[in-house]
Amino acid sequence: MIERMQRSLLVIAIAALALSGAVSAQDAFETQLATAVQHAEFSMGADDVDMAVRHLGHVLNCIAGEGGEGFDGSWGHPCDGQGAGLVSDIEGHAAAADLMAVLRSAHGLAMEGVEAGSLGAVQAAAAGVRALLLVIGEHGG
Repeated sequence: MIERMQRSLLVIAIAALALSGAVSAQDAFETQLATAVQHAEFSMGADDVDMAVRHLGHVLNCIAGEGGEGFDGSWGHPCDGQGAGLVSDIEGHAAAADLMAVLRSAHGLAMEGVEAGSLGAVQAAAAGVRALLLVIGEHGG
């Protein structure tokens, strides 16, 4: 009887740990998403192309995660410590299949935007990336 109770408690403890990990992954995703949106807005409001690229680079780093496609540590990484990057952290998300195409589009647009040569082009890319990230937030982020 005691052994069965101990097994039941162990199962409950394992389930609780798994659930807390899922909640933490969801929290990490939402925190990174909010940070990326904020830096897209910083890019949109930048006064010069270098600052616009830097903030859009922050967005790209939050999306890609350290070591991910397009990640460049020289821009800085405001999502450091918040998760593994949106592309990685969306995999455990309940709406991952529905949102992955939107996230890939944001990633691609951010990669193009940091290579743009004019302030207007970088800011337009940042506005597009922001809009895509907001769609993710509205539909399961």
